[in-house]
Amino acid sequence: MHVFQPVNPEDIENGPYRFVGEKIIITSLKDGKVNAVSAEWGGVGYVWNKRVTFIFVRKSRYTRECLDESGEYSISFMDQEAYRGALKYLGMVSGRDEDKLAGARLNVNYDDGIPFIDEAKEVITCKVIYKQGFEKDCFVDKEIIEKLYKDEDYHILYTGEVNKILLR
Repeated sequence: MHVFQPVNPEDIENGPYRFVGEKIIITSLKDGKVNAVSAEWGGVGYVWNKRVTFIFVRKSRYTRECLDESGEYSISFMDQEAYRGALKYLGMVSGRDEDKLAGARLNVNYDDGIPFIDEAKEVITCKVIYKQGFEKDCFVDKEIIEKLYKDEDYHILYTGEVNKILLR
């Protein structure tokens, strides 16, 4: 009989694409204007015979409008300490109201027309291949609704096929 030892998942997660406790910047276009938002929820995987990323955007966010129009996005991984202020700013201000990237003092670069943050350590560019809004009745753990969705501003799950991974 084999012996197995319990392991804390945090002890074995490696690499920049783990999405655990690290803010990322999701960047997309709408009407030729670049928009970005910081986020902490997401992941990478393999589904439908494709390498994919999963991101979650609230239905009320301007970023959702941008994703729906462009069908493409990038995920930029930043130095958390050096860009702490920018990451916080991008999560608090709406791109409907101002140029968030100028306010965050970040620069935009492009790969095949998909915008990304030039100061990033790593970038994943993606094409949206699936989206699904969260629904109240689908939550098995009702505490999640109480903690995160009292206002019923549910997230939308976007699954994006990975186009490229760019490393600095």
